[in-house]
Formats: sequence, C-alpha cells, structure tokens
Amino acid sequence: MKKAILLPVLAVAICGCLTECPCQNRAVAKHVVLVGVDGLGAQWIPWDKMPVLSQLRKDGLYAVGRCNFPTASAINWASVMFGTVVEIHGYRRWNSQKPDVPAFEVTDKGIPPCLIHEIKKQDPSAYTVSLYNWGGISFVHATNEVDYVRNISNEDTITAEGLAQFKAHRPKLSFLYYGSPDGAGHKYGWGSPEFTNACIKVDGQVGRLVEGLKKMGAWEDTAIVLVADHGGLGKKHGMDNLECFEVPFLVSSPAVKGMRMREPVLLADTAPTIAALLGYSVPETWRGRPAVVGR
Repeated sequence: MKKAILLPVLAVAICGCLTECPCQNRAVAKHVVLVGVDGLGAQWIPWDKMPVLSQLRKDGLYAVGRCNFPTASAINWASVMFGTVVEIHGYRRWNSQKPDVPAFEVTDKGIPPCLIHEIKKQDPSAYTVSLYNWGGISFVHATNEVDYVRNISNEDTITAEGLAQFKAHRPKLSFLYYGSPDGAGHKYGWGSPEFTNACIKVDGQVGRLVEGLKKMGAWEDTAIVLVADHGGLGKKHGMDNLECFEVPFLVSSPAVKGMRMREPVLLADTAPTIAALLGYSVPETWRGRPAVVGR
C-alpha cells in the first residue's frame, strides 16, 4: 500500500516539471518566432503608441528583464543566443566577433553552442531562419547551421522574407532582428520623437508577422518571443543605470495560455525558454532557465 502511494510522488519529484516548467521533450508550441529589437529599453517603450505589442503583452506573458554589463550589443545578443552568462560565453566587448576570453565550450565554428546549434543537434530535420540588419549578429550564432540566413538592410524585407520562409517551410525557429531603435537612440536620443517613431515601426512589423501567421492558420501553434539587448540614456548606452539595464521579455501566443512568467528574468533565459517551448532539452552548459512555467 505504501509503495502504491510513494511511487507516483517519487515520479513527480524526479520529473520536477509537471507544475513548474514546460516539460522538456513535450512541446508547448510547434514554432517560435524570436523577435530581437536592438536598443529597445524597457523604460522607453511607448506602449500607448504600440498597439500590437500592447495586445501581445495583454494576451501573453511579460517581464522587465536585465541584460549583462556592459550594456552593449554583442555581449547581450551572445547571452540571448548562447543561453548563458558572460563568464561562460566569453564575449566581453561591444562588437565582439568571437569570445574575447576562452569560452567554456565551443563548436567547430569557434563559438559556444547556440540555440540553433542545439535545435539542429536534437532535431536535424528542424528548419531554421535568421534575418537581421546588423552584421554583428552573424558572430553570435551558428550561421553555418541556419537553413536560411540573410543580412537585409530593409526591415520591411526582413518581415516579408520571414513570412515567406514560414509559409514555405514552417520553421521551428525564426530569428528576426530589427536594429532601427538603437540607430535612432544613438542619433537622436533614447525617448526622443525619432526613437519613438522607430519603435512604432517595429510594432508595425510585429503586427504584419502576427497577421501573416493568422492568415496561414499557424498562430495557434506559434509563440512570439520578443527581447532587446539593452536600453540607453541620452544618446549612449553601456552604462550601469536602469535605463540601460532593463529590457523587455515578452512571450505571447495562444499556446502559452494558462502559463506564467518566472521572475527575475535575464537575457540568458531566452534560449532555454525557446528550447523548452519547442520541447527540446536544455544543455548543461547553458546557465539560463526556462522563464515560462506552469504547465
């Protein structure tokens, strides 16, 4: 009688994820679109002028996360894609093209195992897409393993190509990077009208993505994950203030209904969150954790 009671309890204890996180190898969503927005500091998001992101926030899960120091691009996009912290991935400079100090583990490309590498390792048939308008992004993930990768200057084209690839191949992961808010911040200042306009345009791109997914009948099975690498203050970033440190961490989809966000959230949690949503296991070298839990 005691064994009949204890064994189920032991099974739950061993799994440890039936109520606390998406169970690895049991997908929550069939597809993830990772939207990376350079320079979109959480304190500067004009929510009242961004109806698409506001609705996704209302319908999904949102937290104000924190990036690494210094609050610069390559360092933090490395944490997004490698699922770990600076001390392990080794990227220390603003525009690092490889680890500045030896990484804990590297692939044959000389970089740590990124999200796309792990997806391909666990599911070689998985189709992946990476589209961006800053060349520095190519150095923080395994572009040689991406099925469709392009550096595209026009952000409208990034969105159009992302949707075209989704229609043709139904990627497991689509990474779409938009850099215009960072450019506007450096030129005009974070929080300036020009910065706000750049944010509004990104909101429009996300709106096109969502509408396109709905028209394809894929929205119910797709999760949007939106993150930024840093914020800014004045016309600069890199400093140790909250205007630079705080970044948005948004997960939205009908697929995550009933789940919750586990806080605090760091950028290193991005890759583990996406892996867990798609049903892949999280490698031990990653130090981030799935931020979306509860099912």
